[in-house]
Amino acid sequence: MAAGNGFGGSGLSWGMKRRELLGLGGVVLLASCSSDSPAPVAAPGELLAVSMPEGTVVLDSGTARKVAAGALLAGNRLVGFDPDGRVVVRNAADGSVVTAASVRGNLRIAAAAPGAGLLALVEGAAGGRSQTTIVVAGPTGERHRLTLPGFVEPEAFSSSGTELFVLDMLPPEHPDRYRVRVLDLAGGQLRALNLPGENAGVKVLVPPGAEEEMRGEGRQAVFDARRERLFTLYSHQPDHEHVRDLLNPGARDGKPDVHAFVHTLSVKDGWAVCVDLPSSFGTGEVPGLTIAQSADEVWVVDAGKGLAAVIHADALAVTHEIAVPAVAGAAASAAGGGRLYLAAGRKVTVLDVGAKEVASSWALPADALGIAVSSGHLYVGQPEAVLRLDPLTGATTGRVAIPGLKGLHGVVG
Repeated sequence: MAAGNGFGGSGLSWGMKRRELLGLGGVVLLASCSSDSPAPVAAPGELLAVSMPEGTVVLDSGTARKVAAGALLAGNRLVGFDPDGRVVVRNAADGSVVTAASVRGNLRIAAAAPGAGLLALVEGAAGGRSQTTIVVAGPTGERHRLTLPGFVEPEAFSSSGTELFVLDMLPPEHPDRYRVRVLDLAGGQLRALNLPGENAGVKVLVPPGAEEEMRGEGRQAVFDARRERLFTLYSHQPDHEHVRDLLNPGARDGKPDVHAFVHTLSVKDGWAVCVDLPSSFGTGEVPGLTIAQSADEVWVVDAGKGLAAVIHADALAVTHEIAVPAVAGAAASAAGGGRLYLAAGRKVTVLDVGAKEVASSWALPADALGIAVSSGHLYVGQPEAVLRLDPLTGATTGRVAIPGLKGLHGVVG
């Protein structure tokens, strides 16, 4: 699953040490002036979360000033380690320290609750192992230290904060598949997820033998705060079977193979539902897959195949399939103002969310490294820079140089 959503690992560098990175780059303001006019002065802009070689950095889009740095962004909080090894939670808007807690061991940050009120840390490096030590820390320090058999990776906290959803890797020392399970933090026990729905308020566990074992690759994720659901886009091989398939043998007989799906995890009620995407999704390059949410809809795009699918966030079913211009390269998407913006290769494709059709497309000077949208601006990552565009016309309105930029993740605040 994905990161950058405030719930789980984002694929960014773990355990970053704090360092001052003032002056990440220069700013070019796109305004004409005569040769004897004074040089334009960079004005402060919106805050952007970007990926750098040293971790996640929040910077000012107008001046390139570094505001805060860490390993994991959780909503408006940035989590990392200080030089003394303490886990530090900072306000992403100004870099001020919210909490700082000492924890024992060689730990890396794996997951955070919204606002970073709870953190899940894992002892040792990532990789196959026969046992896992997970530390849960709060504002005052360590709350739980649990050593579990097998290779377990934290994914997301439950809404109550009493449980942790984890990826249970199988077989532990040389994994080729995994299943999502629930860790009871008080009792230290792993169990299966619940089945969707309730009978007179009673939650029923997925029965033995019907737990879904995924062989896919988590591409990206979005968190729906209102519904308390985490939507994660997966690409996988066609031998994958969902829980519903295991509970109903033969249900997929005669149906085409499914190569990609959206795993929907309710962090409130502890169930998961997989929404199969049309059979063409996931048959191309995995980096070309991307996911974004617009109001009640989750949009998935396979840029390399030129396909978009719309999932209703309540019905958990695909409602529309849309053709888009096929573009090779890594893809990213963002939604805002009734539009979905898809960045792939050297192109931004704009889709009208209401009409379910392509509205326009704009050329980029170089391959996109992420995209983000605010109420007034569109930002696109480029090698060594971020461009600011008019979200209606695509006109470039600014550029900030960011040497070493690896990716653009979103607007902070």
